[in-house]
Amino acid sequence: MEAAPHDPQPVLVSTRDAGVLTLTLNRPDQRNALDHVLARRLLDALSGAAADPTLRVLVLTGSGTAFCAGDDLAATARWRAGEYADTPADPRTHEHLYLAVCRNLLTLPVPVVIAANGPAIGAGLSLLCAADHRIAVRDAVFGTPALRHGHLGDATLLTRTVGPAQATRLYLTGATLEAEEAARIGLVDRVVTAEELPTAVATTAADLAALPPGAFALFKRLREQVLHAPTDVALLLQDRGHHESHRLNGGRT
Repeated sequence: MEAAPHDPQPVLVSTRDAGVLTLTLNRPDQRNALDHVLARRLLDALSGAAADPTLRVLVLTGSGTAFCAGDDLAATARWRAGEYADTPADPRTHEHLYLAVCRNLLTLPVPVVIAANGPAIGAGLSLLCAADHRIAVRDAVFGTPALRHGHLGDATLLTRTVGPAQATRLYLTGATLEAEEAARIGLVDRVVTAEELPTAVATTAADLAALPPGAFALFKRLREQVLHAPTDVALLLQDRGHHESHRLNGGRT
């Protein structure tokens, strides 16, 4: 289902800074909850980003007062009822589209920075965990209330971000974390005021964009390969990555 012509663009795209692409989830009245149109447009934008040789950093943020409140509840209810055509799921495989978005963020060969301008809940928390660097405003909150609805929740990306004990605690309790607590357990990297967020994100993105291209892409690839590999295999893969990055940088150490 496509957005009606008079509807606002569900994803805003900005390339104001050289090498930095900013994608803004733009359903502020629905706290940027992911419906079919928003999720599809986000996937399209990420596909385009992956094919852009000039890209150095991707920034993902939200409009209004929330980063992402998760899957759209009405659309999710239709998905549970077996209606897949206009829900945030692939109509062929029934896979939730936010998981496809997360895979794209994990494999994008540049740093992904989340600017959490407000709450990241449920699927929004998964998007947060799929990023490489996370900056949050002080009044942002984070949570995974899936268990109270009889839903599995995020057992993968949350676990790899904060560890199994913290992920289990958050899932069992449905606790909502404030930004400072989220930073303490490693869920976010930096907490700033709402007024400081644009400058903090712009400075971070510029610093990352100035780094040698290619090396971080190798790091991200290796990170995924070795996550659950035996240590001896992981070290061999890392050694191969060292040689590849050495060649990319013309023999510089």
